[in-house]
Amino acid sequence: MRLDVHKFTLNEALDEIMIKFYECVELQDFSLEIIHGYKHGTRIKDYIRSSGFIKEAARFRYEFVSKNFADKGVTIFLLKSSKNISKINPIQRSPSTGTISENKMPLNFCLKCKIALIFIKEVNWYECPNCGKLTRR
Repeated sequence: MRLDVHKFTLNEALDEIMIKFYECVELQDFSLEIIHGYKHGTRIKDYIRSSGFIKEAARFRYEFVSKNFADKGVTIFLLKSSKNISKINPIQRSPSTGTISENKMPLNFCLKCKIALIFIKEVNWYECPNCGKLTRR
């Protein structure tokens, strides 16, 4: 799979990357090519190539077989294709009702929808129940 995170803030890029990792596992496509660029700032590139990002991904139980940093503007991750990987969906809803599960509590507000965000304890993210946008505040 391929993900272009040009013109994203660091937090937006991280949100999109974690969602793409989830989609990779769901679709059994364990390679993710992240296009971040390098000429107009290296904040995203520097972070996703750091040990901090590896730890962040490990919180979602994503492990990597390899990381390719050969291209300055592209990073390629090969996810470990193990049955031990727990598929944690960044957007979890109750399967029976489609409502947000009880282990989340409202804290902040969505700038777009102007409604309370829900804190997801397992992954330390906030989700808008209306538009589904994920953010780390």
